Amino acid sequence: MAFKLDQESGWGSRWLAFIGLIGMVVVALVIIIDVLLRWLFDSPVDGVAEVSRLIVAVSIASFFPMALADRHHISIEFLGAWLGPRAQLWLDLLAHVATSFFFLVLGWQLILYVLEISESGETTWLLGWKVTPWWTVATLFMLICIPIQGLVLYHQIRAVLGREDAPPPTDHTHLAEL
Repeated sequence: MAFKLDQESGWGSRWLAFIGLIGMVVVALVIIIDVLLRWLFDSPVDGVAEVSRLIVAVSIASFFPMALADRHHISIEFLGAWLGPRAQLWLDLLAHVATSFFFLVLGWQLILYVLEISESGETTWLLGWKVTPWWTVATLFMLICIPIQGLVLYHQIRAVLGREDAPPPTDHTHLAEL
């Protein structure tokens, strides 16, 4: 399943995550520059907090498609392990249905939010930047999650019906390294 998802949505979601990583690095560098300018010259960079909030919103949204495609999410598997592999497949299906519903509702609410801030002409307080373009991009990134989660759900349904190998258990070994 992971291989099929990688072919269907992996490369694009990885590029989005890379954009998010670049955004986070930019925010970190701007904050470092701001701190150094405050310390050395008592002259901060105007609007750092405003710009950072906008970039972080887009950056965080850019990581969600890859997390869904790669199934990097929190899961509680003790019940499925106790009930057996078949029950685990059904519990995973239920979780994927709930996740799909969540992203549909989230996407709908974000669209409403973007329409609202667009109509009001909302800008940042200090710099006067329009926030609509930033939130539009963040919303588009979150809307990309809907078809990706649809693919995850499709493959999970096929696994439950026995038409596809069950996905491997989520690998949590990297958590021990944290």
